[in-house]
Amino acid sequence: MNKHIGANIVFSKFSRDFTELKNYLPIRPSEMGLLNIVARRRRDLTPLALAEIMAVSKPMIATHIRALEKKGYIYREPSPEDKRSFFVRPTDKALTLCEEYEKRQTMRIIELEAELCTEDFCELVRLMDKAQRIIRELKRKDIEGNQ
Repeated sequence: MNKHIGANIVFSKFSRDFTELKNYLPIRPSEMGLLNIVARRRRDLTPLALAEIMAVSKPMIATHIRALEKKGYIYREPSPEDKRSFFVRPTDKALTLCEEYEKRQTMRIIELEAELCTEDFCELVRLMDKAQRIIRELKRKDIEGNQ
């Protein structure tokens, strides 16, 4: 088998299986990503700021905000300076979910480290971080090339 096809299969399986570890969540994993940012950041976050942080489109953020608001995880707080703008705030329900999520995901990562051994685990994290930076740059170049 071609090594690149094999790598694609391995990456796809890892991504799918890692995402499936989050099946217990009452919201989509991408919504959980946004919720974590809103819950952890101690500053005012607008939809535009969230789109930039997550490197996704503003319409995608708007969709997530509507879904999370409908489910009671966030609320909109009008901006005192600009009445057309608002800040995204977490509810207590969101903070509880984020805390439970962090504990559960941390346990899964600790289990992975125990199975791999600390040295291999650290190397995996280092390489995945490096690969992510490369992928993000390729994505940026694709976006620029399509404009």
